[in-house]
Amino acid sequence: MSNSRRIILALFGLLYISFCGCIRAETPNVPDSFTRESFFKVIAYARDNYLDPERINRDRAYVEAADAALRSLPYPLFLMTREFYENRAEYLEPERLIPGRALVIQQEDPYLIFVPDYKKWDTMTTKLDKKQAARRKKMSESERRAEFTEQRKKDQKVKEFVEASWNKIKFNRSNFENVIAWTEQNHRKYQTLPATYKGEDPYKDTPFGMHHVYFAATNGYLQAMDPHSAIIDESMWNKMRTEAEDSTFEGIGALLRGGGRQEVIVETPLPGSPALQAGLRAGDIIRKVDRIVIANLPLSDVVKKIRGPRETVVVLEVERPTELRTLPISIKRGVIVQTAVSSRLITDKVLDESVVKGRKVGVIKIASFLYAKKNTSRLIVDEYEDLLKKAGGKLDGLVVDLRGNPGGYLEEAVEVSDLFLPRGKVVVRVRGAGDSKEEKTRRRPLVQGVPIIVLINSGSASASEIVASALQDHNQALVVGERSFGKATVQGIHRLGSVYVKLTSARYYAPDGYTVQVHGVEPDVTLSDEVDGSFPPRFREEDMWKHLPELEGRKNDPARVAWVEQLQAIVGDGETAEKFIKGHKNDALKPDFMLIRAMAYFDALKAKPAP
Repeated sequence: MSNSRRIILALFGLLYISFCGCIRAETPNVPDSFTRESFFKVIAYARDNYLDPERINRDRAYVEAADAALRSLPYPLFLMTREFYENRAEYLEPERLIPGRALVIQQEDPYLIFVPDYKKWDTMTTKLDKKQAARRKKMSESERRAEFTEQRKKDQKVKEFVEASWNKIKFNRSNFENVIAWTEQNHRKYQTLPATYKGEDPYKDTPFGMHHVYFAATNGYLQAMDPHSAIIDESMWNKMRTEAEDSTFEGIGALLRGGGRQEVIVETPLPGSPALQAGLRAGDIIRKVDRIVIANLPLSDVVKKIRGPRETVVVLEVERPTELRTLPISIKRGVIVQTAVSSRLITDKVLDESVVKGRKVGVIKIASFLYAKKNTSRLIVDEYEDLLKKAGGKLDGLVVDLRGNPGGYLEEAVEVSDLFLPRGKVVVRVRGAGDSKEEKTRRRPLVQGVPIIVLINSGSASASEIVASALQDHNQALVVGERSFGKATVQGIHRLGSVYVKLTSARYYAPDGYTVQVHGVEPDVTLSDEVDGSFPPRFREEDMWKHLPELEGRKNDPARVAWVEQLQAIVGDGETAEKFIKGHKNDALKPDFMLIRAMAYFDALKAKPAP
């Protein structure tokens, strides 16, 4: 692999926001050699190679770099304008005002350094959490979602005020240098983690130093440009590639969501996992891990606490909303294996006959387009051939499951599309600064004569969206589920000194010429993954600060719209699927509600093939 390669990494980008903008760097392996000179070397490279250099607001980038530097301290500090500090009570409710004191570097500076009082803050948030938990317990699901939406609007107003406040003052490289010099002189005063910090000490093996500060500052600068640009240390980059392809770890085997300000909820225990055997259920809310309260902890910290050596025991205290009770669950950890591509054959023996109706349906789950050794496309070929053998040589339908797939290599998105599309079809158009490239299929498709359904959700991003939009535009599959994440930018990976620079270098466009940036891929048929058929608020590209703006989205294809309407007329209200879901909604192993709802469309696809 060359040092510079086009790559699409979507939700991985969220991880980098976490480690440059939260309490500490998520990576324990910040190179000791990363210095002030390293910072400016990366910044110079970014300015010369960014998709749109004119879009870089250098003053704001230096603000984000300085703020990230202060937040990287073991005892995190914040950078604020004086205007925001003095007027923040007008925009934040009293219970959301962080207690603390202000420091100034020079009296005339229009900005300041804020030192939080974490002990008081923890007391405040604990009281607030209890108060809100009691209040929300009496609220309906729709009322809770409405409150979430309203809070999102308030947060947006705060962001707009902060942005306007910074735009009024001049904060340039000289100011950044002043903050860094202050940090150099004072960082030893802030070497101790807050007493309220509940996570694993990230510095127990690698003491904190100025290399952490410069590393965080670099990520702050890059992510002021857009949320998907970042630097990565070599060990983290190799770990990401390896685990995306094939991840084997020791733990309990359960998919979790939430973390931070959101509750940590068990999405589902994995089949045959220690979690399932111990009685953990989908929908359980984790409150404590080994008696330690996990409220406000990042999900990555919760996962670290739950994982551990095989044969050891972890005790989770969970709230089970379906039974209105809290209970402890002891789980003996085991070996968990996850792969980039997996498959299963669905027959009447796997699901109820009323749902399957005698069909043999193959499901290929693609978890990532990132790999270390074996191409994702090759893995898909292997799984498809295995499905054919199990089905006796013929499938009645194929589900390509892209839910939760955060992306990976651009080339693999093209190779995977090649397995389903006729030769010579445009998969994607990539346009960078003064450069444009069109990627087409090159061979006969592997999958022919089989109705295809593609499943997507808000976690389907980048490479996933390329594949979904290509199959949709060329009428090769019915796309169902929820609107996808909406990331249509390409990041190049370039080795620079001791780190890799992940820099937005291009936009990509679907075969019909539109971009899914912010818009996402709109499914032909909207299907819920929730037991009640609802669509809770999701985190997508539009929620990311500094995202690239959307351009013109996909236009309706009248022929395809008419075809989908015919399919929906055949399926009707999905009564059979909903009856099955209602009877299994409290199963310990969460049924795949979206897949069950999608199964009904195979009969319709047989009667009405794509136009």
